[in-house]
Amino acid sequence: MTHRRAGISPSLEDYLEAVLELSCEDGGARTTDIADRLDVSKASVNQAISLLVERRLARREKYGPVYLTDDGIAAAEVIRKRHMAIKSFLTDVLGVDEETAEKDACQIEHVVSAKTMACLINFMEKTKKRTKR
Repeated sequence: MTHRRAGISPSLEDYLEAVLELSCEDGGARTTDIADRLDVSKASVNQAISLLVERRLARREKYGPVYLTDDGIAAAEVIRKRHMAIKSFLTDVLGVDEETAEKDACQIEHVVSAKTMACLINFMEKTKKRTKR
């Protein structure tokens, strides 16, 4: 089962990815850092984290850092893999600059079909294997 079937919106996907990327050594991410990363208010972060907690993808103690659950980590890693494959394709294959590729990958990762995404990941993995030889 993918996290999309669990009713995760593109916005919540961004929060999952941000928490994963911002998690420090103890595995937690601060609300302030998440807000800065996503350029949203702390209130928006708190609302989104509450939804992730309801879906058992994250946990937090009051006024403490946000931690992803095992399911949250798994979902965030899928999101990150999609993001990185798209960004790699844009920069390495199409020659798009880093900044534009990052912004576009963020948009594309939410709308591309699972079938197309699987083909893109497969293509990028084959391309990387060829270039390492």
